[in-house]
Amino acid sequence: PLHQNCSFENYRVECEGQMNALSKARQYVEEFDGNIASFIFSGKPGTGKNHLAAAICNELLLRGKSVLIITVADIMSAMKDTFRNSGTSEEQLLNDLSNVDLLVIDEIGVQTESKYEKVIINQIVDRRSSSKRPTGMLTNSNMEEMTKLLGERVMDRMRLGNSLWVIFNWDSYRSRVTGKEY
Repeated sequence: PLHQNCSFENYRVECEGQMNALSKARQYVEEFDGNIASFIFSGKPGTGKNHLAAAICNELLLRGKSVLIITVADIMSAMKDTFRNSGTSEEQLLNDLSNVDLLVIDEIGVQTESKYEKVIINQIVDRRSSSKRPTGMLTNSNMEEMTKLLGERVMDRMRLGNSLWVIFNWDSYRSRVTGKEY
Protein backbone atom coordinates (compact mmCIF):
# COMPACT_ATOMS: atom_id res chain seq x y z
CA PRO A 1 0.00 0.00 0.00
CA LEU A 2 2.86 2.47 0.67
CA HIS A 3 3.80 2.45 -2.99
CA GLN A 4 0.34 2.14 -4.58
CA ASN A 5 0.33 5.82 -5.55
CA CYS A 6 3.89 5.88 -6.86
CA SER A 7 4.04 7.05 -10.44
CA PHE A 8 6.49 8.48 -12.91
CA GLU A 9 4.72 11.83 -12.49
CA ASN A 10 5.29 12.07 -8.72
CA TYR A 11 8.87 10.75 -8.76
CA ARG A 12 11.01 13.60 -7.46
CA VAL A 13 13.87 14.56 -9.80
CA GLU A 14 16.62 16.64 -8.20
CA CYS A 15 19.68 15.58 -10.21
CA GLU A 16 20.75 14.22 -13.58
CA GLY A 17 21.06 10.66 -12.23
CA GLN A 18 17.42 10.68 -11.14
CA MET A 19 16.35 12.05 -14.53
CA ASN A 20 18.27 9.21 -16.19
CA ALA A 21 16.71 6.59 -13.87
CA LEU A 22 13.22 7.97 -14.57
CA SER A 23 13.84 7.98 -18.31
CA LYS A 24 15.08 4.36 -18.27
CA ALA A 25 12.12 3.25 -16.14
CA ARG A 26 9.65 4.86 -18.57
CA GLN A 27 11.44 3.29 -21.52
CA TYR A 28 11.32 -0.10 -19.76
CA VAL A 29 7.51 0.12 -19.59
CA GLU A 30 7.23 1.23 -23.23
CA GLU A 31 9.34 -1.73 -24.38
CA PHE A 32 7.83 -4.27 -21.95
CA ASP A 33 5.57 -6.21 -24.33
CA GLY A 34 7.38 -9.18 -25.82
CA ASN A 35 10.62 -8.19 -24.10
CA ILE A 36 12.56 -10.50 -21.79
CA ALA A 37 14.69 -7.69 -20.35
CA SER A 38 14.97 -7.62 -16.56
CA PHE A 39 16.17 -4.76 -14.37
CA ILE A 40 18.29 -4.20 -11.30
CA PHE A 41 18.07 -0.97 -9.32
CA SER A 42 20.99 -0.72 -6.90
CA GLY A 43 22.07 1.93 -4.46
CA LYS A 44 21.83 3.33 -0.98
CA PRO A 45 18.55 3.19 0.99
CA GLY A 46 16.10 6.05 0.45
CA THR A 47 17.16 6.92 -3.09
CA GLY A 48 13.87 6.06 -4.83
CA LYS A 49 14.48 2.50 -6.06
CA ASN A 50 11.15 1.30 -4.66
CA HIS A 51 9.29 4.35 -5.95
CA LEU A 52 10.47 3.81 -9.54
CA ALA A 53 9.93 0.02 -9.38
CA ALA A 54 6.40 0.62 -8.04
CA ALA A 55 5.80 3.22 -10.78
CA ILE A 56 6.81 0.62 -13.39
CA CYS A 57 4.47 -1.93 -11.79
CA ASN A 58 1.57 0.53 -11.45
CA GLU A 59 1.91 1.55 -15.10
CA LEU A 60 2.00 -2.11 -16.19
CA LEU A 61 -1.10 -2.84 -14.06
CA LEU A 62 -2.93 -0.07 -15.93
CA ARG A 63 -1.95 -1.87 -19.13
CA GLY A 64 -3.49 -5.13 -17.92
CA LYS A 65 -0.29 -6.88 -16.82
CA SER A 66 0.12 -8.92 -13.64
CA VAL A 67 2.84 -7.69 -11.30
CA LEU A 68 4.15 -8.47 -7.83
CA ILE A 69 6.67 -6.68 -5.63
CA ILE A 70 7.87 -8.92 -2.79
CA THR A 71 10.81 -8.87 -0.39
CA VAL A 72 13.24 -11.75 -0.11
CA ALA A 73 12.14 -12.09 3.54
CA ASP A 74 8.49 -12.53 2.47
CA ILE A 75 9.45 -15.10 -0.17
CA MET A 76 11.42 -17.08 2.42
CA SER A 77 8.62 -16.77 4.97
CA ALA A 78 6.07 -18.03 2.40
CA MET A 79 8.44 -20.90 1.54
CA LYS A 80 8.71 -21.88 5.21
CA ASP A 81 4.90 -21.78 5.48
CA THR A 82 4.66 -24.40 2.73
CA PHE A 83 6.48 -26.82 5.05
CA ARG A 84 3.84 -26.30 7.75
CA ASN A 85 0.97 -27.77 5.76
CA SER A 86 -0.36 -24.37 4.70
CA GLY A 87 -2.37 -25.70 1.78
CA THR A 88 0.16 -24.25 -0.66
CA SER A 89 3.03 -26.43 -1.79
CA GLU A 90 6.53 -25.16 -2.49
CA GLU A 91 5.88 -25.98 -6.16
CA GLN A 92 2.65 -23.90 -6.23
CA LEU A 93 4.42 -20.95 -4.63
CA LEU A 94 7.29 -21.15 -7.12
CA ASN A 95 4.73 -21.30 -9.95
CA ASP A 96 2.85 -18.27 -8.59
CA LEU A 97 6.10 -16.28 -8.40
CA SER A 98 7.11 -17.48 -11.86
CA ASN A 99 3.86 -16.74 -13.66
CA VAL A 100 3.26 -13.02 -13.04
CA ASP A 101 4.21 -10.82 -15.99
CA LEU A 102 6.72 -8.90 -13.85
CA LEU A 103 8.12 -10.01 -10.50
CA VAL A 104 10.15 -7.47 -8.51
CA ILE A 105 12.24 -8.92 -5.68
CA ASP A 106 13.12 -6.32 -3.06
CA GLU A 107 15.82 -6.24 -0.39
CA ILE A 108 18.24 -8.61 -2.08
CA GLY A 109 21.34 -8.82 0.09
CA VAL A 110 19.59 -7.60 3.26
CA GLN A 111 18.95 -11.13 4.53
CA THR A 112 21.50 -13.55 5.84
CA GLU A 113 23.34 -15.19 3.00
CA SER A 114 21.72 -18.61 3.35
CA LYS A 115 22.29 -21.30 0.77
CA TYR A 116 18.55 -22.07 0.70
CA GLU A 117 17.73 -18.44 -0.12
CA LYS A 118 20.20 -18.51 -3.01
CA VAL A 119 18.66 -21.76 -4.30
CA ILE A 120 15.12 -20.33 -4.16
CA ILE A 121 16.04 -17.07 -5.93
CA ASN A 122 17.96 -19.13 -8.49
CA GLN A 123 14.89 -21.32 -9.12
CA ILE A 124 12.61 -18.31 -9.49
CA VAL A 125 14.91 -16.44 -11.90
CA ASP A 126 15.57 -19.66 -13.82
CA ARG A 127 11.86 -20.43 -14.26
CA ARG A 128 11.05 -16.86 -15.18
CA SER A 129 13.80 -16.58 -17.80
CA SER A 130 12.87 -20.00 -19.23
CA SER A 131 9.32 -18.76 -19.76
CA LYS A 132 10.59 -15.38 -21.07
CA ARG A 133 9.28 -13.41 -18.08
CA PRO A 134 11.42 -10.55 -16.74
CA THR A 135 12.42 -10.04 -13.11
CA GLY A 136 13.24 -6.82 -11.31
CA MET A 137 15.64 -6.70 -8.37
CA LEU A 138 16.10 -3.94 -5.81
CA THR A 139 19.29 -3.98 -3.77
CA ASN A 140 21.80 -1.93 -1.81
CA SER A 141 24.57 -4.17 -3.20
CA ASN A 142 26.86 -3.52 -6.17
CA MET A 143 27.50 -5.86 -9.12
CA GLU A 144 30.35 -7.71 -7.41
CA GLU A 145 28.34 -8.25 -4.21
CA MET A 146 25.27 -9.37 -6.17
CA THR A 147 27.34 -11.89 -8.15
CA LYS A 148 28.86 -13.23 -4.94
CA LEU A 149 25.43 -13.39 -3.30
CA LEU A 150 23.36 -14.91 -6.13
CA GLY A 151 25.99 -16.53 -8.34
CA GLU A 152 27.14 -15.93 -11.89
CA ARG A 153 24.28 -17.99 -13.36
CA VAL A 154 21.51 -15.84 -11.91
CA MET A 155 23.33 -12.63 -12.81
CA ASP A 156 23.82 -13.91 -16.34
CA ARG A 157 20.08 -14.57 -16.67
CA MET A 158 19.36 -11.09 -15.32
CA ARG A 159 21.34 -9.70 -18.27
CA LEU A 160 19.19 -11.36 -20.98
CA GLY A 161 17.77 -9.03 -23.60
CA ASN A 162 18.17 -5.30 -23.22
CA SER A 163 18.32 -5.50 -19.42
CA LEU A 164 18.85 -2.48 -17.19
CA TRP A 165 21.24 -1.94 -14.31
CA VAL A 166 20.55 1.49 -12.82
CA ILE A 167 22.76 2.76 -10.00
CA PHE A 168 21.00 5.12 -7.58
CA ASN A 169 24.07 6.95 -6.27
CA TRP A 170 22.58 10.16 -4.88
CA ASP A 171 21.63 11.14 -1.33
CA SER A 172 18.60 9.65 0.39
CA TYR A 173 15.55 11.84 0.36
CA ARG A 174 13.65 9.91 3.01
CA SER A 175 14.37 12.57 5.62
CA ARG A 176 12.47 15.04 3.41
CA VAL A 177 9.45 12.81 2.72
CA THR A 178 6.31 14.18 4.37
CA GLY A 179 3.93 11.36 3.48
CA LYS A 180 1.88 13.58 1.17
CA GLU A 181 3.88 12.27 -1.80
CA TYR A 182 1.94 8.99 -1.81
